[in-house]
Amino acid sequence: MRTCKHCAHGSADHLSYCSACGHWLGAPTSGMMAFGAVIGVDRMRGTAAFSRTLVATSRGAITGASTMPPRGTTTERPVAGPPKTGLRWAGDAIAYIYVYLRDKLDAGARRRRLTEERAGAEALLSSAVNDLAATVLREGVQHPDFTGLLEAIGRSHARREAAAADLDAADMLQQNEVIRLAAQVEAAEAEWTASDRTSREADEILRGAATDRESAGNRLGRVKDERLRLTREMENEAGPRAAQLAHDAVGLADEQRALEELTEKLDRQLVDLRDSSAALRGAAAAAKAKLEQATAARRDAASAMAASIAGRQRDRVTAEKEAADLTEQLGHTAAEIRPPHSSLLSAYQNIDRLTDTIADRGAQITALEQMQARYDHRKLLTGVGLLTSMLIATAAALWAVLR
Repeated sequence: MRTCKHCAHGSADHLSYCSACGHWLGAPTSGMMAFGAVIGVDRMRGTAAFSRTLVATSRGAITGASTMPPRGTTTERPVAGPPKTGLRWAGDAIAYIYVYLRDKLDAGARRRRLTEERAGAEALLSSAVNDLAATVLREGVQHPDFTGLLEAIGRSHARREAAAADLDAADMLQQNEVIRLAAQVEAAEAEWTASDRTSREADEILRGAATDRESAGNRLGRVKDERLRLTREMENEAGPRAAQLAHDAVGLADEQRALEELTEKLDRQLVDLRDSSAALRGAAAAAKAKLEQATAARRDAASAMAASIAGRQRDRVTAEKEAADLTEQLGHTAAEIRPPHSSLLSAYQNIDRLTDTIADRGAQITALEQMQARYDHRKLLTGVGLLTSMLIATAAALWAVLR
């Protein structure tokens, strides 16, 4: 606590100004110096001059019970000055808003810095404890309380090595299985491609033969109709005309016989082509099913192997975490027991220094939190009310003038 020379109010050590009257408290000398003290003496005195202009109070004025110095602090009470006037009291209440906000900002910055320092010290302490455990393991320090932990750490390392070996074997097996299944899929895909191509070619030949059969059938129908017409005309004609019609009819008869033989041959070819196309389509369907089965087997095998590898990775991570926890526990145990060994003395000193740092930062943060309850909230609320009233009155006056 730092006592103000003007109002005898006890302010927190980190503050550069009195939280009651706003006067400058002087350069901080304790370990908990204010965050703003690093700015420089000139800047603090300039701000103090501005604060004294706004928050000038009578020397030795006492602001109430909340501004009394803490119990056990011996300070000489200044002689009370003349009473404050109403205008001076209002200005003091309004200026207290500035004092409150400024100190809040300073305390917040100080708290953040202390929190970061404590977190950093805690991280360094954890690292120092692990280093201590590593030194115990490396130097082979023996102690009755270390026996169980050392055996547990050895078992954890053995499990980790076994899991790592299993993981390497699983990776090798996965690579071989992937190659084998990929070859199966490629072979099935090549077989299906060839079967599908042959089936499509057979379908194309079948469609060509069907087209030829349809053309021959149409031609045969036209020849039959033409021959029938010539036969009817021959019955009604005589002489040279009849002989010509008979000659044409003989030619159409020969063409009809050739077309009938062609259609019969095409019909037999169509039957054979349909049977061959059906067989090829069945072979293509079987090859496609085989390809789908090989692809599904490859996918299922990949999933199973991935799950197996993930399980082995979890086992290794679990073993590593268990070993790390046991190593940290060994470090804490060694820090508590502190077996006399020359290689551990520097680690003990480092741990003690970091522990003291963490305790110091925690105590400073606690002190900052306790200081937040020492502000004169009634005075702050009075200042806020007066400032709000002044702003409303000014706005009303401006509205009345400009209207």
